[in-house]
Amino acid sequence: MDIKEFFSNIWNKKDAALWLVFLRIIVGFEWFFAGLTKIIQTAPSFPEGMAGTLGFFSTGAPTWMSNWLTAMLPAATTFGYLVEIGELLIGLALMFGVLVNLSALVGIFFNFLFFFAAGWLGASTISINWILWAIQIIFILSPGVKKLGVDGWIAKEYPFFRRLLVDWFGFEKELNK
Repeated sequence: MDIKEFFSNIWNKKDAALWLVFLRIIVGFEWFFAGLTKIIQTAPSFPEGMAGTLGFFSTGAPTWMSNWLTAMLPAATTFGYLVEIGELLIGLALMFGVLVNLSALVGIFFNFLFFFAAGWLGASTISINWILWAIQIIFILSPGVKKLGVDGWIAKEYPFFRRLLVDWFGFEKELNK
């Protein structure tokens, strides 16, 4: 099978799993490069500048988020490291299909924090977080998104792990009735 035939088969295939895997990889790249950029291109380093960022975000965030951001100031550098490493790990996990459900949950949590901390800065900050929430919820609900990845391979080789890694809600069982 040549490359043209391969992509033609994907395009014509009725199974949405390949498209979901493609979307998972794209979102994974987004997370990965967000973390990587914070590590290699930020000067001063991202974690060292986090106190200023949290202080700035707290000026426009909702009161409860502003209070939380202010409370985080003493641990701002540690929080900065957690953000950049967390983004890298979410990205890698989604790109390779490793612990997709857990990675998507952590991604949803991060997007929740980013939305309420910085959403007041503009429409694009609001919208990207909503879009990523929706996509990551689809990742959690869809067994198909895990087909081409480590989770899918482990579930195929060791069916005992299928429910834990691939199908938390038992949707495949319902479809096969």
